[in-house]
Amino acid sequence: MFSHGQRGLSLIELMISLTLFAIGILAIIRLQFLSFRIMNQGLLRTVAIEEASNLLVRYRVLRQGEAFNAAFIQWQNELPQWLPQATVAFSALGPFCSFHLKWQPLAAVFNPDGVPLDLVDELDYSG
Repeated sequence: MFSHGQRGLSLIELMISLTLFAIGILAIIRLQFLSFRIMNQGLLRTVAIEEASNLLVRYRVLRQGEAFNAAFIQWQNELPQWLPQATVAFSALGPFCSFHLKWQPLAAVFNPDGVPLDLVDELDYSG
């Protein structure tokens, strides 16, 4: 028969262990989503820096005449395939130029009430 010492787990102990395990798994899943979003933002920022560098090279090489204007329009038309909902404001005076590049992050971000936030990432350059 049964001895006076307890063997195995009681139902309450088992439920507490499963609850703690579930909380741990949910925390790990949340961290995975956050790391995915941060990775996407880093990727888009890297693409934005690369595209900004590309624009600067085009400006420095083609700034005389209409060659840069055509190259800028082509660059601006190709930009949304690399950066979602990208817009650019560009101005130039002689050898100097400045631009403001703005794009939408890939991953949706929600506030604590579950409402999606409209986030925009930006890159500015003057020189």
